[in-house]
Amino acid sequence: MDDLARLLIERECARLPLLFALHADQGDHAALAALFTHDCVFARPFQPDHPFHGRDRVQAIFRDRPPILVRHIVTNVLVDVVNADEARGTNYLAMLSSHAAVTPPQEAGGLYVGGFEDRYVRTADGWKFASRRGSVALHQGGAMPVIPPPSDEARGL
Repeated sequence: MDDLARLLIERECARLPLLFALHADQGDHAALAALFTHDCVFARPFQPDHPFHGRDRVQAIFRDRPPILVRHIVTNVLVDVVNADEARGTNYLAMLSSHAAVTPPQEAGGLYVGGFEDRYVRTADGWKFASRRGSVALHQGGAMPVIPPPSDEARGL
């Protein structure tokens, strides 16, 4: 693979974490889900041990949650090209949110910093997340959220 082909793959894959954050912040769950393959695996940073299986389950996570004002800040995006049809990546994520109201400005709750390990694949519709596994490394200004484990049905199992 030549350098230009590698750079183009890196660029397309590096856009995916940024688009994920944008769509999550805007509440566009359909556009967010479209970033994933149909048979993807997605583990939320607050529940890394309970991955969801399938694009429809990813969409349901964001569609069915109560409305919140949230901002994701994505940094340190690194993509390694495996071959012409697969790449892997990592990125850091900081998240602030308010559950009080969805109209800015609002006081944020805790600050959560973590990241994602991603696997990207080329599809007929372009590059997509095949898997996305999140984790939280640090938090400040609040306890870690206690989220009940999702059912196997909700996770697509």
